Amino acid sequence: MKIGLITDIHNNLVALNRVLDEFEKMECEAIICSGDIIGIGPFPEETVQRMIGLKNLIVAVQGNHEHYLTKSMKDSSMSDEERKYHLWEHSKLSSQSRNYLSSLKDYVYLEIKGYKIYVSHYALSDIGYKDFKYNPNINDLEDLYENIDSDIIIFGHDHNQVFVKSNKVYINPGSLGCPGKNKNIARAGILELSNEITYQNLLIEYNVIEALDKIEECNYPAKEEIKKFFFGL
Repeated sequence: MKIGLITDIHNNLVALNRVLDEFEKMECEAIICSGDIIGIGPFPEETVQRMIGLKNLIVAVQGNHEHYLTKSMKDSSMSDEERKYHLWEHSKLSSQSRNYLSSLKDYVYLEIKGYKIYVSHYALSDIGYKDFKYNPNINDLEDLYENIDSDIIIFGHDHNQVFVKSNKVYINPGSLGCPGKNKNIARAGILELSNEITYQNLLIEYNVIEALDKIEECNYPAKEEIKKFFFGL
C-alpha cells in the first residue's frame, strides 16, 4: 500500500495542491496528515475545505495551530502580532471548517497491512507537547516516544524531514507549506507498506510567488515576520 504523508500545511493551498497532484501521479492509495493544517499562510478557509474534500485522507490530527483555534491561545511566547494574525485567520474560517478542525483528535492509532501506526503532531505528555527537539536524533526520538506501542510513528512540528529506522520507524515528512530557506519547495513523503517498510522523502517545486502575492493581498498581521521566518525572505 502506498500512502502519501503530509504535515504542517500552514494554509498554503498552492503548495498543497501541487503535492496532491504529485500524490495522484504516484498513485497513492491513502493520505495521512500529522497536523497544522492551518496557521501562518494566506488561505485558511480554502485549505481546510481542500482537506475536507479529500476522499483518500484516512487520518488527520490536530497540531498546535489547531489548538489555538479549538483550545487556547495562551502561549507565553506568542507576540501580540502573532495573536492578531491568528484572530484574523480564525475569522476567515466557516462553521464547517471550524467544526472539522475541532473534530480531529490529538493522536490516532491505526493498523495497515499488519503494521501498527501512531500519528500525532508531536510527542505528547499529560499537559501538552513534550520539550521540542530540533532535528532529533535516534536517542531523542526514543525518549520522546518511549511509551508508544507502534511499529511506525508519524509526526510533524519540526519542519525538517526525519526518517529513522531502529526498533521503530520514525517519520516526519517535513513542512509542506513553509519552505524556509528552500523558498519554492514543498516537503512530503511516500510510505509503502508490504512485506517491508519503505519510505521516500519528497521535495516538490511549486509556485511560491502565488502564495507570497496572496500574503501581500491579504496584508494580515505579522506578515513580514512570517515571510522572513517561514518563507526565507
